[in-house]
Amino acid sequence: MQYQCPKCQSRKILPVANGNTPAARPVVPKSLVFLIPLLFILLLLVVISIVMWIFSNGAGQTLQIATVVVFIATVIAGVLFWRDLPDFKISMQSFMQANKNWKCRDCNHEWQI
Repeated sequence: MQYQCPKCQSRKILPVANGNTPAARPVVPKSLVFLIPLLFILLLLVVISIVMWIFSNGAGQTLQIATVVVFIATVIAGVLFWRDLPDFKISMQSFMQANKNWKCRDCNHEWQI
């Protein structure tokens, strides 16, 4: 199956819901739900630490401890997501194959498979 628009070749496509059949949803693992915010929090803490080292005497002990704790939580969530990744890939593939009507977000072209 082509995962792009046949008209403009864009990969920004989304499924169109049918009125008679409920839309199948991929199963998103909870580890991914935790991993994404933890990555942003870790990035924020690292940037704050670097800015404090550049413009002041260094990052405080509380900030360093918080960064280490968030890093450890991020690693744990990453490992858990890595374990859930095969099931997530299978559910995503079945979701992509179950939908027959698609719409391009760039050119608004709709097509059926």
